[in-house]
Amino acid sequence: LAAPLAERALNVHRVEDQAALLGTYVYDELGFHGDEEHYYDARNSYLHAVIERRTGIPISLAVLLVSLGRRAGMTVEGVGFPGHFLVRLGGTDGLYLDPFFHARILGRSALEDLAKRALGSADKLTREHLAPVSARAVIARMLNNLKGIYEKQRDHARALVVCDRLVDLIDQPELRRDRALHAIALGAHAAAVDDLEHYLLLRKDAPDGPKVREALEQARKAPRRGALQ
Repeated sequence: LAAPLAERALNVHRVEDQAALLGTYVYDELGFHGDEEHYYDARNSYLHAVIERRTGIPISLAVLLVSLGRRAGMTVEGVGFPGHFLVRLGGTDGLYLDPFFHARILGRSALEDLAKRALGSADKLTREHLAPVSARAVIARMLNNLKGIYEKQRDHARALVVCDRLVDLIDQPELRRDRALHAIALGAHAAAVDDLEHYLLLRKDAPDGPKVREALEQARKAPRRGALQ
């Protein structure tokens, strides 16, 4: 996908021209677009499906822009803006692009409008919101998106697998708790015990402590699979 773009980008040096080239190539020629109709379709968070279907959400389309732009010699970075992942092109003094809408350039007022929607006030917009994030942070955010989708669908099996990945990546006690609750929903009580104990050990004053202790007791008392009845 990047080869034709790299060839055209050889003599394109102004960041505004790079933005125009990137937008025209990815959205007009390749046909990628933001999935406004089925935003919460899980396929929008799987990069292979995004490439096949030519549609995605801000963060998956941002990954695509970063991957293609870098292969074409551009300085492109993902920006973990609250509620709407962005792309920065051209480094510290570069431009912010909206991957969901044709990589359009976002000026200060547009960024403040996004901040109002996500944070409740443009005054809450900070430098950290506009800073590039690591690949690890991108993966964690994509997995959290999938976790929310599968939990809303009550798809415990897929939600558990996503929690597994997140625990490997960032290992927050809340993720262990959630993994355990999905395991219980699937009847895997023994697998849930360690995670619930871990959560209660590190979150002694958690508001949901009583409910988690109740779930832990149920998991401890549940018959083990394969045990004689």
